[in-house]
Amino acid sequence: MKTSLGTHITWDVYNCNADTLSFIPTIKTVLNAIVEELQLTKVNESYKQFEPIGVTGFILLEESHVSIHTWPEHQFAAVDIFSCKPFDAKKIQELLMKSFSSDKVVIRQIERGEAISIISRDLI
Repeated sequence: MKTSLGTHITWDVYNCNADTLSFIPTIKTVLNAIVEELQLTKVNESYKQFEPIGVTGFILLEESHVSIHTWPEHQFAAVDIFSCKPFDAKKIQELLMKSFSSDKVVIRQIERGEAISIISRDLI
């Protein structure tokens, strides 16, 4: 039984190869690989290149979104996926670690809208 409207998972990716975090082409490849791996439906995507290095990227999905913010100077990336479709966070952890040559990832998971069924019952 589904107990939330969607799952929001964040990955703090540490000790990355700074070159892999620096420019849009690599980040775009990684975000699109996530969408493909999870069989999600892309609606649109947008990226911002920071000077001299660093990227913010966002893919709007029918199922919600995938985003990334990179700090190559700190060898760090912050990745988020919010989806109403269930997915395997471990697969994404492995993909991120391989793509960014990382040896440390911290994952956090939030179930969004858990209280809706409780609130709805209270209103009836």
